[in-house]
Formats: sequence, structure tokens, C-alpha cells
Amino acid sequence: MPGNAETYVGMELKGLFAPPVAAAGAGQRSVSYELLRFVGAGKFAWVYEARARTTDGVAPTRVAVKLLYRDDVQAVRRFQRETKVMRQLPAHPNCVAYKGHGSHEKRLWVAMDFVDGFTLSAVLRSGRQIPERAACTLMAQLCDGFEGLHRMGLTHRDITPDNIMITQADRQVKLMDFGLVLDSQGLLQLYEQVDILDGKDFLDDLDAGLIAGTPEFMAPEQILDPHEKDRLRQKTDTTADVFALGTIFYQLLSGTQLFPYERGARGASGKQALINYLDWRVRFRDDDIPLPANVGAELWSIVRKSLAREPRQRQRDATELGADLRFFLETGQGVLEDDLSATIAQEFDARNMKSATFSMSTGEFNTITQAAAESNAQLLPTLALPPRVPVQAPLPKAIGAAAARPPNPTPVSSTAKPPDAPLGAREPVTSPNDTKPAPPALRPKVANPALRPAAGTAEAPMSAEPASAQATTAEQGAPGGRPSKLLLAAIGVAFLGIGVALAFILSRG
Repeated sequence: MPGNAETYVGMELKGLFAPPVAAAGAGQRSVSYELLRFVGAGKFAWVYEARARTTDGVAPTRVAVKLLYRDDVQAVRRFQRETKVMRQLPAHPNCVAYKGHGSHEKRLWVAMDFVDGFTLSAVLRSGRQIPERAACTLMAQLCDGFEGLHRMGLTHRDITPDNIMITQADRQVKLMDFGLVLDSQGLLQLYEQVDILDGKDFLDDLDAGLIAGTPEFMAPEQILDPHEKDRLRQKTDTTADVFALGTIFYQLLSGTQLFPYERGARGASGKQALINYLDWRVRFRDDDIPLPANVGAELWSIVRKSLAREPRQRQRDATELGADLRFFLETGQGVLEDDLSATIAQEFDARNMKSATFSMSTGEFNTITQAAAESNAQLLPTLALPPRVPVQAPLPKAIGAAAARPPNPTPVSSTAKPPDAPLGAREPVTSPNDTKPAPPALRPKVANPALRPAAGTAEAPMSAEPASAQATTAEQGAPGGRPSKLLLAAIGVAFLGIGVALAFILSRG
């Protein structure tokens, strides 16, 4: 690795923010970033935490800056490709956003979102089996991050757990690293031909005869395409990304890697190990994929479809895979068993589904962060053990009805606190739209998540208070319910007073 990465800490980088070609009316502007600290290094670039230099009193933006340290032609061209891809991608919460680019001392750099969190590889290294709903929610978010990429016909080609991050502050999955993107449909090549994008980084075939990607997550066609000289007959496209997503999904659910390198290498080392592994991979058939013991048939139909050897039998892109996952979250149904080319068993509009707004619950996120902690991932101190706060539940009908009546003069005690939920407890998944809190006096007592009934049961919500206290609270003023103990006591005192008065009158007579 040439030079010393630390020597650039404290330097100021000046460049441009160039919006996507499709962003009508948006112009370029100058940007300036100060490198604060060295974070790490990849195959081509150093990564720094940086902040924007501003003079308008606005709080400086925190960004990550990749600074190219290699100067060979391949490295420079691939770095320019990555910058072009990031510039063209529309902003999306599940994809790191471009913040500017430029050159410093003849070294190219590109700025993007700084992500506070941990990589998905930290979760998978623990060997944990992530519960179905948590795994589906995580994967659905990840699929959303491909929306702009796949819509433009671009194939990521290097989807690995190291290129996927999970933020700790807002539980968001972030897709990053676009250094091996393939322009499958030629859109960026067209932009270069008409001089919308400078250079010929996509017009020139940098990948001729090269296998691009990480072997354990590559689709079979990624391995075989370099042997096909006619580019029109090559099969690598967005379905190759679907295959990579399927391998990650399989590992989340099973706790084991589907295509471990050691198994395919068959005891060899070096170049021979890679040859053995790639040979094993291209001979792998759909029937050779083992079914994880804890995965049901409906979810397995979705996973199996994403891992089909034939690209045409997979979901066409990540958006379609995400739709399958949300349909499963909504209905419990998978894809058709008799026709793997069909996406779902019935027509639906994913935008109108409740699961379209699902986010990871506290319990599900705790499960994932605990798995990352077990593999010694560097979590933020305040979030290494997330606060065990149950998700706000919707108001029960009885409390909703009580809210429409005048408040009961007898105060309801609010001092009792529910016990802390155990780390990793499953909780109901709630829509972000259901976050409006109930009035303080009427807010329902939240159950211990570990004691909640399963979804779909008819049991009433449980409280940390004794059953007698629950009954008293529910009975007070309930229309058509039994009189409360307080009301019965008041009636008894009234009758006792009448009796004493009658006795006094009779004694005077």
C-alpha cells in the first residue's frame, strides 16, 4: 500500500457535487471536506470520516470519503466507474448517497453518507439463525436499496455481507460499494457516447476475460460469462444480484454459508483452490441446496426461487424479490410451487400492503445487534445493548371507548412499571404510522414482550399488575360492565347511613 493514510488526516479536499443527469434543473456546486480520521482501507482506496467546510452557519455534514491510493489504469477506471454510478443513483434511505467528488494531489476521491453501524458480516459470523420475520424485514429493506440501481439496468455484482451495513440509530439497512457495477443494459455507455458523462469507462470492456465478484456469493453465470466472447450471449444481469441476495438470505435463516470456500477448494491452496471451487460451483444443482430445518415451506419457496441456477427462473430484480418477501410478511404465502417463473400466488399492489412500511421491531433489532456483538463487532457504546423499550402498542378497544367519555374522577395509578423485556424478545411489528401516543391517563400498560400471545390469538393484552388490579381498571365506568368495587362500597355506605338515621328517629319516637 503506497504512502501513509494518516498523512492525509486534517487535509481539506475541494471538488464538485454533480447531480444525476436525470435531475432536471439541478446544477453543480462546489464542495469542500476536511478529513477527520482514517477509518480503514479497501483494495483501491482509503476511507476517512470527514465533515463539510461551511461558512453559512449550518452544522457541518458528516460524510465518508474514499481516497484512491492506487494509480494503475484498472484502479483509476474502476474508481471513476463507481463515482459515475453513485452520481446517477437517486437518493434512497437504504443506499449510501453521493455527496461529491474531486481530485487531491492527483488522487481521486468521492464522498458519500457516513454510516454509524456495523456490517452484516458481523451478524453472520456469529452463526446465529435469525428469526424469519426479522430476516425478512432486513432483506426487504436491502432489496429496496437496489431500486434505482436495477431500474437503470445496472448490476451490482459484488453483493456481500461486507458491503451491507445496518445503522444503529434508525435500524436502516444500507447498500454500498459500487466498484464492480455492470452496465447490463448500456444506459451509462449511452451517456458516455453522447458526452453526458465524461470518459469512456463503461464503453471500454474492462472485464474482458475476468471473473468479477466474490466467489461465495456469485451467480453461476458470473463464473461462466467470461468464457463467452460474444457479450450479447452473456447472462449476467440484475438476476445475478438476486442470486447473491438469496445466498445472504439463506445464511441469515440457517446460520451457515451456502457455498463455503473451504468445501469447494477440496483441500487445495492458492490458484488450484480457486479452480476447484469455481468448478464445484458451476456443477452445483438446485436439488443440491439443503433445506434449513427451521424454514417453512412458504418462505422456502421464495428463497429457493432466488437461488435457481437458471436466471430466468429467479425473481427478475431485487424489487420483485422484495415484493415476494412483503407478500409473505402480509399473508404467510410464498411463490407458486408448480411454476417458479410466477412471482406470487395472486395479484396484489405492494404499495397498499401494511408490510410495505414494516421496520424492525425492538426485539428483532436486539437479536441482530446481539449477534453482531457476539462476533466482536464495534458497536456504539450507547447502542451496544439497545434500550429494552417495548414498541408502543395500538390502543385496545376498551381504552379507546373510555377515551370518548369524561375522565373518571378516581385516578388510575401509573407508577407500576412493566419489567424489562429480555434481549432479543419478539415483538409485534408495527407500522411507523401507528406512532401517535395515547393520552397519558389512558395509555395502555404495555406487556412484557416475552409474555405476549402469538399474533392472531384472541387473548387480551397482559399487564405487569395483578389480575385483580386489571379487572378493577377495566371495570371502572365500562358501559354494560359489572359495577366497580368502589361503586359497590359507596352504595353500601349510603344504605348504612340510611339505616343509622332510621334507628335514630325510631329511638326518639
